[in-house]
Amino acid sequence: MNTYEEYAILDAQIKALTGQKDLLKAKIIEDMVARGEENASTAVGKFTITNLKTWTYTDKVTELEEKFKAQKAKEESTGDATFTEKQSLRFTMLKL
Repeated sequence: MNTYEEYAILDAQIKALTGQKDLLKAKIIEDMVARGEENASTAVGKFTITNLKTWTYTDKVTELEEKFKAQKAKEESTGDATFTEKQSLRFTMLKL
């Protein structure tokens, strides 16, 4: 097996494992909520339910954000904004 094949296999495994992990996470949260627990200590570690905030902003903020995006695009197109580049790797799996 060459490095490219190994990378593709690992990428597929990570996607599958992430899906499994997300399912288990939902089950654990459901179980802990049903038992009225926010923390659970186990032989493998401690699980804690945390609350993540999702913000919803007023129209004023949305308008400012649009103006900000437009100004960024303008500066990128005129050359006023500067950038740096670094190499990255994009992998697209073949559809089988």
